[in-house]
Amino acid sequence: MGDVATWVGSLAALATAVSAVIIASRLRRGERRQALVDLHVSLTTGETAHARNVMGTLLLSGSETTRPSKLEAIDAYFRLIWSVQRARNVFRIHKFHWTSIELPEGVKPSSMQQEAERALSWNLREIAENVVEFHDRYCASWDVEDRDAWEEMADYLSSKSGLRRST
Repeated sequence: MGDVATWVGSLAALATAVSAVIIASRLRRGERRQALVDLHVSLTTGETAHARNVMGTLLLSGSETTRPSKLEAIDAYFRLIWSVQRARNVFRIHKFHWTSIELPEGVKPSSMQQEAERALSWNLREIAENVVEFHDRYCASWDVEDRDAWEEMADYLSSKSGLRRST
């Protein structure tokens, strides 16, 4: 009888361990999904959306009357750098992949998470390209004190294909 009790106890312990692994995996998947949603909201609304609008207006507007002020543009520049830093931390913590914008013809993302990662990568690439362009066009002539922020940003950008590093 002792052998049966040992086997039953072992099987119960094994079943508990397997259940714990399954529950932890599902919770982790839910956390990752929520992190993607939160990051997307962070990159497309509120202060970041306003900063993207300011930066886009500055870089793309042909009219002096619609251009943002120097102070407003510099504020937007730093807000966008901080948004990339937040995104980088979420990508690193949750082990998301920075994916290219274009997939080869006929290839589709295999999961909703991969599609979300691609969408976020597009938003991050757009933000990063605007930050790089602002840095190259205005930081030196406007005496923007961005050395620390730019060094971190440049290191991050140098690891992302398709984005150039400016010094």
